Amino acid sequence: MVDSRRIAILGTRGLPPLYGGRETAADEIGRRLVARGYDVVVYCRNYNSPPPRPTTHAGVRLVHLPSLKNKNLDTAFHLLLSLFHLLLHEKARIVILSGSGTAFAIPVLHLFRRKTIMWVDGKAWTRGKWGRLARTYLKRSAKFGVGHSDAIVTDTPLAHRFYLEEMGRDTTYIPYGANIEEVAGTEALDRLGLEPRDYVLFVGRLVPEKGVQYLVSAYEKLETQRKLVIVGDDPYNPDFVRGLKATRDPRILFPGYVFGLGFRQLMRHCRIYVQPSDVEGTSPVLLSAMAHGRPVVVNGIPENRHTIGEAGHAFPPGDVEALRFLLQTLLENDEELSAMGRKAIERVRANYDWDRITDSFEDLFARLSG
Repeated sequence: MVDSRRIAILGTRGLPPLYGGRETAADEIGRRLVARGYDVVVYCRNYNSPPPRPTTHAGVRLVHLPSLKNKNLDTAFHLLLSLFHLLLHEKARIVILSGSGTAFAIPVLHLFRRKTIMWVDGKAWTRGKWGRLARTYLKRSAKFGVGHSDAIVTDTPLAHRFYLEEMGRDTTYIPYGANIEEVAGTEALDRLGLEPRDYVLFVGRLVPEKGVQYLVSAYEKLETQRKLVIVGDDPYNPDFVRGLKATRDPRILFPGYVFGLGFRQLMRHCRIYVQPSDVEGTSPVLLSAMAHGRPVVVNGIPENRHTIGEAGHAFPPGDVEALRFLLQTLLENDEELSAMGRKAIERVRANYDWDRITDSFEDLFARLSG
């Protein structure tokens, strides 16, 4: 019998969550599992926290280990170190492996009688940030995980269908979630010279697959005095970032990374949140915008459309003129924006509640322990 109350999460950058959706999910699920009596350990990369590094976060135990600050080797190197540490020092019996590239750890974990859950985000090998070698590795790793992991968790129905129909493996669909909460203060707005409800917002990595270039091009043609705030950066793709920042439009602001309360303040007070990504799963940032009652506009890929349901508007994938027209139409339509915001909160409450998502993980642990 597996002790399903000892859980380890490997493959994320770590806690506190500063980068992506998987880190946010590990935080939200981990703290809830701890409150329910679980022992949870998350393996963190040293660069996620400056010294002195915390040993716990919201009750979740943290183990910090070195990594290689290299796009292709970062996760694999850190996962290898985490694997050794886990087997030598930790008693976790269920191990959640974040990402399809983590499957090489599965046979070793099984050798030491640990149960494995591969937590994937669709077809990761299609993302534009990867070169040919990395794409090949990720796809083969996913196929290996399909054949050997004890369970696979997918974050969208489309990913669930892909793994079932194309790889022959049934998965457990568990989406990401979002918190509906009040946000105090406007300090982040004040630092940027912004007024509530007077700017359009994007938050994410500044890489081509996120579609930020569509948003910049559309905004340059937009007739409005409202600002566009693009929060984020990408140290691995400086040429692309420089190209975005080369715009001569003074309405477009690039404040870099903004975390914590500042991020929530910017999200809570934007007029419209735009998610122009070409490749996405269930986007935690998009869900955050919806949970704050913000009207959302998305690139109309199936994953984005599924996330928003009837709560937002979508433009045809990659169509800059359609995005410009949609923003021009919505920006001054207060009645429509208010209705979109109400629908967004209702959809999050009905479909993306972190407590129910944690319930789903508990059910999965119970099945593995049985």
